[in-house]
Amino acid sequence: MIATLSIKFARTIAMAVTLSNDFQKTIIHYAGPTIISAVPKGYERWVPVVLGWLAKSIAISLAWSIQTVISACTSALEGGLMVTRSLLRILVRKGIKLGSFIPERHEDTYIDEVCGYLLAAVGLYFQFRIGFDISFPFNILLLPFEATESYLRWVTAK
Repeated sequence: MIATLSIKFARTIAMAVTLSNDFQKTIIHYAGPTIISAVPKGYERWVPVVLGWLAKSIAISLAWSIQTVISACTSALEGGLMVTRSLLRILVRKGIKLGSFIPERHEDTYIDEVCGYLLAAVGLYFQFRIGFDISFPFNILLLPFEATESYLRWVTAK
């Protein structure tokens, strides 16, 4: 698991580096001359360095946001399919048949994909609405998982 997280972390950092290189060139080209003319004499050489830090900060923030959205989308799609396929299995096991809508096997129909993707869309919309954060009272209940996530982020960042 740590190896997988390390690869995802490395992919996110690689995206941030690529973005920061492009941002840095643009920021230095357009904002550099104006800022250099505004700083006191002797500090001009620090303007590209500070603008580079600014570009890297923006790029890292953007890369983490993009990775958050990607992770939320894949989790929502996989979770939606898992829920609908499990519900179909439960309905078949209980002998509940709603006409021809519930077949014996989920491979024989598209109902699990359609319902799963609709559920994923609702879940993803909910995540966007709450800003990918855990709201009260779930933040208290899920505190051990948040601590574990923080630990894993720290371990993979090494």
